[in-house]
Amino acid sequence: MSDEVQDRLDIEKAMRHYAVGLDERKWEEWDLAFTADGIIDFTPMGGKRETRDQMRERLSKPDPTWLFAQHLLYNTIVTIRGDTATAFSHFQMETGRRANDGMVTRVSGGGSYEDALARTSEGWRITERRVFLKWKHTFTVKDEVERD
Repeated sequence: MSDEVQDRLDIEKAMRHYAVGLDERKWEEWDLAFTADGIIDFTPMGGKRETRDQMRERLSKPDPTWLFAQHLLYNTIVTIRGDTATAFSHFQMETGRRANDGMVTRVSGGGSYEDALARTSEGWRITERRVFLKWKHTFTVKDEVERD
């Protein structure tokens, strides 16, 4: 396998560490996505600009309403320039929170990520991720999953 193909696979792997780490609240996966000073910028959609650690701390706080999240990545385009790279990808996300009386408030949405990445001694890592929301739909439905 060529070095460029391996780099592309490793870059996409770093991007997936973000989604798996976030959705499953597996912060050891989350850390594999970013450099230690990595930034997640939600300001294009009206949110916060935070470091990796600030966002992890905020999302690690107990939230009894949180049920699930799932982020799917696709249409990824990677451009490598030596030890730096940029990547564009679409995402679709689903989240769920407990509502009242066996109901779940669901948020469906989609948009794009614009990533800057760097090759580090530990592999490719995201240095900055900008998040753009293209659509969002919030609705409440009956919870059809049996939960503990």
